[in-house]
Amino acid sequence: MHKTISNRILITLSFLLIMCVSSLTAFSIGMTNPETNFSDTIQANSVAYPASDFILSDATNYAADLNATVKSNRTIFLETYGVASFNETIVFHNVGEDSIKYFNYTLPNINTEKLTFIAFYMTNESWANIYTANASRTYTFSRYVNYTTYSIPFILTGASIEIDSTYNIRVLVEFAQPYEVSFEEQEQLLHYQEYLTPLIDNVPLINGTTLVIKQGGDRFENTRHEITPTNESTVTVLLDATSGTLKWINITRAAFNISQSYEDDFLMNVYLASVSTTQDVTRLANTMIFKAIEAYRKIEIDPYGLVRITEEQTIEFLGPEFPEDDELDSINMFALNALVLVFPQNVTILNIYDEVGGLNLKYMMDEQSMWVRGTYNLRESTFPGHQGLIIFPRTPLYKGDIMRFTIEYKLPLGDVLFKEQGSINYDLKISPYSIINWTIDDLTLEVVLPKGAVYQYYTYSNPDPYQQLHVSYEKKFSFGTLGFKRILRFEATAFSGSDNAPLLINFNYSRMNVWITYLIQILAVGALVAVYLGFRWTRKFTRDVSGEADKEFIPVDEIIEFVKQYEEKLGLQDRIRETRIKIAAKKLKAREGKELRFTLEKRLRKVEDLLKEAKVKLVEHRGRYKEAVQKVEISERKLYEERRNLVVLQKEYRTKKTMTKESYMQLIRERQQTIEKLKNDIDGELVSLRLLTES
Repeated sequence: MHKTISNRILITLSFLLIMCVSSLTAFSIGMTNPETNFSDTIQANSVAYPASDFILSDATNYAADLNATVKSNRTIFLETYGVASFNETIVFHNVGEDSIKYFNYTLPNINTEKLTFIAFYMTNESWANIYTANASRTYTFSRYVNYTTYSIPFILTGASIEIDSTYNIRVLVEFAQPYEVSFEEQEQLLHYQEYLTPLIDNVPLINGTTLVIKQGGDRFENTRHEITPTNESTVTVLLDATSGTLKWINITRAAFNISQSYEDDFLMNVYLASVSTTQDVTRLANTMIFKAIEAYRKIEIDPYGLVRITEEQTIEFLGPEFPEDDELDSINMFALNALVLVFPQNVTILNIYDEVGGLNLKYMMDEQSMWVRGTYNLRESTFPGHQGLIIFPRTPLYKGDIMRFTIEYKLPLGDVLFKEQGSINYDLKISPYSIINWTIDDLTLEVVLPKGAVYQYYTYSNPDPYQQLHVSYEKKFSFGTLGFKRILRFEATAFSGSDNAPLLINFNYSRMNVWITYLIQILAVGALVAVYLGFRWTRKFTRDVSGEADKEFIPVDEIIEFVKQYEEKLGLQDRIRETRIKIAAKKLKAREGKELRFTLEKRLRKVEDLLKEAKVKLVEHRGRYKEAVQKVEISERKLYEERRNLVVLQKEYRTKKTMTKESYMQLIRERQQTIEKLKNDIDGELVSLRLLTES
């Protein structure tokens, strides 16, 4: 009878506990998030995205020899960390054609696979208006065997332009690592190849100029920049060693048509001799080539005046291999010895660390100071109002070497958060990442809104339809603060400095919401404490009434031994997995890793034998103990299967590419969530058994 009373009270209290937590969850969502449909609140980039299979249906767009002309000025920047970019101005003059609707811009498929950014601006007014209201254009593109053609309407309605009209066009293009790297005479030699002039479909080029600008420490190879083979045109090459520029002038070309063959006489080859310096911190490297394999940035808003940011990057050096030449005075000359990120002026660095541990701050250095490996330095940059964060890796990086580092910093909230006058609306204005000159294969940005904030919408002002942001919104319950974190997650691939445009996030925020949130938390904590005390009192009352004779026998020793051996088994399995990962990532030497794995696996076999004995002894008591052991073993088998399925999924995506990136990421998240749930199930059963020994 006493057991029946105890069970009824326990069931009642458990029901009350569930109701309290459920009410807290429902009330918190209703109070701080009135949106019913997240997709209705998302405001994506207003620029239309390209359709890669689009084929122009208007045959007049490809009619040969339109009665029009173009003039072109192309400037090519060979940038510090392996990026090449175009800044092109084109003057299009409609001489006497009444059917011109599109501006068709074509690139040869030499570097288009490495394209990270392309944008077009157009106006029939002055150049001063090129980036304003009517200048930004959508486009479509068509990929062929040798060429990729971009089609941009002169007039957004698709109407033909007037005869004798002139349009000013600005084209911005960026390629990631479009170089071939080799060694010649103890120097790193970069080869960059591209078409000398833009290809404008069906319209002749009557005058063109192409200018190549390199990094200050690089050197043009004088005999390797001619266009080959030469033709009867009047193209002139100018090499200015003083200013470090290479220039072609007087370029003319007949009207280009997509059906024509590849014109080698306009193929441009640029060779750069580039050696990174190791002494002068103002010239850390010339054209050094590397990228970030993945990058993660988390922005947390503190309502009391600060923004805390965590940035993680995994970079890979793509430059020269370790030179097998004993005659080199310093093999470090060809390595990546330093890299620079650019942060706002008011940033305070909290911590920087890599795989080994924290990097040390080396304070402001003058022009003559020597740099030190495994350090960082924050100093003024060439960007107005910004600081340059210089990171010196612990060892020089050569081709294929990977470095992982994490930066934690803070800045004043007023630098990025702006309140709309007379309202509770706030605009968080940031860029997806720090100013960078290299590309990121996979970028993830998480913005954690302050407690009590109500998300509204976001806008991304990047003019490049080539770049897409994939957005998700998550309301995640946090036991640490007994409340909900609202997290906006942005994901992008092939992200670069050109894509790093302003991102605006709008949300509502009032102090009343904050106070209500904290009040709910206090009430929830009070309810949980009351339920806990009531449960403890009920158990004590039941023990007093029933007497010692009615107490259930609990096999304390068997439970303690089983839990102890099982927890040690789980810990050893985790260490073995971590060791494999470190060996694969070259964070642990193969020999040391092999010895450590042998030691851990030897200990694991011994623990498994002891666990079998403990399990047999505990199962002999049957009832709840046999059931608990079965639940643990079932969860462990499922956990093994999920981990194996996760590895198979990753391998299949890398090798077969049978699914989209979005589908792959969704499956990865689902697998990881299942793994975490199974681990929690195992931990829960072990904790329940341990609690029995304390009663």
